Amino acid sequence: MRIVETPIPLSELEEIREKSGAEVKLTYLGKIERNGITLNRVLVEGSPEEIERFMEKLRLARAGG
Repeated sequence: MRIVETPIPLSELEEIREKSGAEVKLTYLGKIERNGITLNRVLVEGSPEEIERFMEKLRLARAGG
């Protein structure tokens, strides 16, 4: 289990999850604001390997890959 804080909307995170093929569950926890930026808090649940698979695809998506 891991909590991610990101400006990416949940719908886009779901698309990234599908593209990654990771067996993870995403649960929206709410919004916070940090340094004037609104961030979505999302709980990522799954095995450590599957969470890492999702996080790698998320990192690539944010880097334009």
